Amino acid sequence: MMITTAQVFTIISIICAPMVGIAALVLTLAALNLSLGIRRLYVQLLALIFDYATKIKRDKEISIDSNASSDEPPTPLPPSTAKNKLAPTLEKKNEDNPAEKTNSSIHSFDRRSQDPLFNSALLLLYNSSLRDIIDCTRQGLEAIVDDDVTKRFTSAEEMVVWNLLTRTQQQHEYFSMRVTLLWFLGFCVRYFILFPFRLFLFILGVLWMLGSAVFLQYFPAKDAKLRFGFYINIVLHRILSRVFSAIITIHNTEHRAKCGSICVANHTSPIDVIILSTDNSFSMIGQQQGGFFGMVQRTLSQTANHIWFERSEAKDRHMVAEKMREHIQAHNNLPILIFPEGTCINNTSVMMFKKGCFEITEATIYPVAIKYDNRFGDAFWNSSKHELFQYLILMMTSWAIVVDVYYLPPMTIEEGETSVDFARRVKAAIAKQGGFVDLEWDGGLKRALPKADYKAEEQRKFYEMLKTE
Repeated sequence: MMITTAQVFTIISIICAPMVGIAALVLTLAALNLSLGIRRLYVQLLALIFDYATKIKRDKEISIDSNASSDEPPTPLPPSTAKNKLAPTLEKKNEDNPAEKTNSSIHSFDRRSQDPLFNSALLLLYNSSLRDIIDCTRQGLEAIVDDDVTKRFTSAEEMVVWNLLTRTQQQHEYFSMRVTLLWFLGFCVRYFILFPFRLFLFILGVLWMLGSAVFLQYFPAKDAKLRFGFYINIVLHRILSRVFSAIITIHNTEHRAKCGSICVANHTSPIDVIILSTDNSFSMIGQQQGGFFGMVQRTLSQTANHIWFERSEAKDRHMVAEKMREHIQAHNNLPILIFPEGTCINNTSVMMFKKGCFEITEATIYPVAIKYDNRFGDAFWNSSKHELFQYLILMMTSWAIVVDVYYLPPMTIEEGETSVDFARRVKAAIAKQGGFVDLEWDGGLKRALPKADYKAEEQRKFYEMLKTE
């Protein structure tokens, strides 16, 4: 039996009707900044399931450990135990006879003196003082055991509550069939229900961006174009935030960044821009790209005055600063959004802020702290492990992105304060508000060796310590 064209169109319309209805609903909610509360109920349900799965795992772990301890046979004494029992008697005998004790020590020293390693140790003790190097040795061992820097470039430590994502749990030997079934059901939900729906929303967001760019080209008045572009940007990023089922809680909205200013925030993920742009529009700053990202830059430039510079200008810090200064002098321009760390950190700390934007003394700085809840999905982008495409897939197959955004009071450089000190003061405020560890190390250590200045500083400290002694 042949299928007619009318029947084909009927089947397509039946399939597409729900998608069109969902698209219309998402666009309406994003434009009006409304929410049906479904995502928050969804997150609350997930929290209950995670607690249940974790309880099953702990009960199973306790049961296995108790059975293992009850079935364990008594440990036999090692052969050396008999010798150890005789040790006090021999020691007492040597104490009673000082001559035997002295002879034993002499023979022991003679045997060890024939060992080249022992002789080298003696030479080291005679030629140097161990206390001169003990501090550096301690710092080196601490860096090996618990490095405060490199561990900020990897995903945070394992969570107490398992969120049924494979990458957040490694101890599989304690799992029961119930937990395995929960994980499998979660896998099916994430990859066969959530992922297709989120992919559809992502395509919808791209179409909205391209359509709005074409729409704004017909606005001859620049002010009207920027005014419409402001709201188009916000709607775009609200759609994109739903791609990750983002639950965003904004705090202290009275400190929202204003036009003609600079907004700085800690950096965890490329979606930081999407999170912040759901509540405010920003001007981006960055290097001009080609391909798909170049198309995105050109499209976004239709909605706002962004700052893109050529590759040859990227290393010219003064030229970039001059472009930023010209931007903020026009009070109708959107605030510039900058991540001074220059790289993604795993949301446990804030690392050194580059001083570039803080050298623009006439600009008002609006600090923002972004704190993610990694129980429902790890937003950190480990660029050395995942490409951007892989990272986006991980985000779209996670449960949700739950984040708190804290606007801090505006800050300006004080009289006599250097740009470096100003950057440290802003960074300390962000770290305090977000509950982050405040580190002075450069985020560039993620891809490069420590600079010679760092080594020279440590050598200077060691020299000062020796000089004072």
